[in-house]
Amino acid sequence: MLGKRIFLLMVASITMLVVLAACTEEVIPTQEPVEFNPTAAVPVDRPDGSGGDTTPVEEIPVAGAGNADAGKRLFVSCSACHSTGKNQIVGPGLGGVYARADGLTGLSAEAYIEQSVREPGAYIVDGFPPVMPAFDFFTESDMQDLIAYLKTLE
Repeated sequence: MLGKRIFLLMVASITMLVVLAACTEEVIPTQEPVEFNPTAAVPVDRPDGSGGDTTPVEEIPVAGAGNADAGKRLFVSCSACHSTGKNQIVGPGLGGVYARADGLTGLSAEAYIEQSVREPGAYIVDGFPPVMPAFDFFTESDMQDLIAYLKTLE
């Protein structure tokens, strides 16, 4: 009989711990959308301590403009964090990004976008954490296609 009481006391204790753990979950408020206003290029220290590399990526030739339809298919990997409009998901909305990117850093809009995709820590937009992974596996053709698609977003 004593063993049964101890067993029931243990089950009740474990149940209470589970209930308490579930009731103390922290509620995180939803962040208000932040307007996309990139700042000038500033080297950013990387978590591995290597420092930011502000060496511009090679300019993409305009003559070899990419295919926007192919770029739209590539954008699927970006759409979990970026909208095609102005609203923020995790990162800034990319509506009008091509027009805004021109002249921000001394790079052309194409070079700025490419560097932001391949080395997202090189330029951090105010109000956003540096959480974007590097998409350095995109080929030059993929990058031209993605940029051609981003040009269509307004």
